[in-house]
Amino acid sequence: MNGQDPPTHVAQTLISAYRATHYCVTAVDEPFVMRIDERSDDLAVCHRTHSVTCSAFLTAYNPHSQPTAQAENDAAQERLEHVLREAGYRWLEGLGIDPSGDWPAEPSLLVMGMGLDDARAIGTRFAQNGFIWAASDSVPRLVMLR
Repeated sequence: MNGQDPPTHVAQTLISAYRATHYCVTAVDEPFVMRIDERSDDLAVCHRTHSVTCSAFLTAYNPHSQPTAQAENDAAQERLEHVLREAGYRWLEGLGIDPSGDWPAEPSLLVMGMGLDDARAIGTRFAQNGFIWAASDSVPRLVMLR
């Protein structure tokens, strides 16, 4: 795509894919999966454990959902971690897994205590179409940026 918004049918296909994705938090004793619009007791435990009321699940992989070379994706993810570290955020590693297998798993980060505005800014900075954000209700919600 050329930097413009995708055509409506493409956007709906992407949204459907994002909604079907399994958002896995792997860097915990018992890894767990978050699903869009479904309360996660495991996420609530993470929020309590880290003394936060919100979190964002972010990646720098495949900007604008365009397949990108592994080396570029890895470098972008390292930049994301650097930005988060500089801002003082803590995170848990995870994976965004496409259950259909059409896309390879995307390394992701569950960023503890990241507010919605900061998550939007980071997602935009790393050219993402959207991200997952959860408030104190521990319900992961899809937030589209484009």
